[in-house]
Amino acid sequence: MIFKVLTQQGKTYSDEIEYVIIKSEDGEVGILSDHIPIIVKIQKGYIKLVQDKNESFLVVEQGVIEFKDNILTILALEAQIGSTLEKAQAAFDNMKKEKMELTKKENVDFFNLEKDLKENITKSKAGQI
Repeated sequence: MIFKVLTQQGKTYSDEIEYVIIKSEDGEVGILSDHIPIIVKIQKGYIKLVQDKNESFLVVEQGVIEFKDNILTILALEAQIGSTLEKAQAAFDNMKKEKMELTKKENVDFFNLEKDLKENITKSKAGQI
């Protein structure tokens, strides 16, 4: 079976696997080749991807997983992959931390730009007759 991952940033992963185990709030679901079509929602959880004896893990936040015609499609707000669950979780946590720091910086930059704009409007006496 083929698995494909797409996140809001357009980040994608794709590979061939034997089976997956999906861990979500509702429990675990295993999917093998030729499984019946299924859709699973994940608020926060992980997917264990197995090929031969190799395992990798995909930590997912706010995702929808569809399996149909031996293609597992994962659409997620955020997702990070790793060779172990701990590595995938660490990569996920780092990515979330970086995004939070960037958001804080953007908010401060926006605040300063807005302040400068107000000062310049006042100095130019725009809107006064």
